[in-house]
Amino acid sequence: MTLARISATLEARNAIIRALEAYGPLILHTSGGRVGGRMFPICLPAGALRIGARDHLLGEVEGVQVYEMEDRDGTWRNTASTYILDVAQGPAIGFSIAAGPGQRFTLRKAGHDKHDPSNRCCNEP
Repeated sequence: MTLARISATLEARNAIIRALEAYGPLILHTSGGRVGGRMFPICLPAGALRIGARDHLLGEVEGVQVYEMEDRDGTWRNTASTYILDVAQGPAIGFSIAAGPGQRFTLRKAGHDKHDPSNRCCNEP
């Protein structure tokens, strides 16, 4: 399996650095499936989420591993893709550590316009 490539905006890198200083080691995880959960990774203290056989490492940003879970049907659509971790306005998803006050982490495929509301990151046909 080829590891996906991941990069991050300066704003996302700075948010991760601040979160690392506040919370210690972290992990970023995004759900599989064909819904928006894939677009909004959760940021958790390392060890707070058990990584299983269906979780695939996309890469690392500032030493923080970024994982994606397989779709329910067992497929992993994003092998060898390039992703961009970013920050957007809005509350953190679920029990995620916020990227900053009123901000959350976002994940999109490289080449997708981050301002296009139809960008669902990784939903390929």
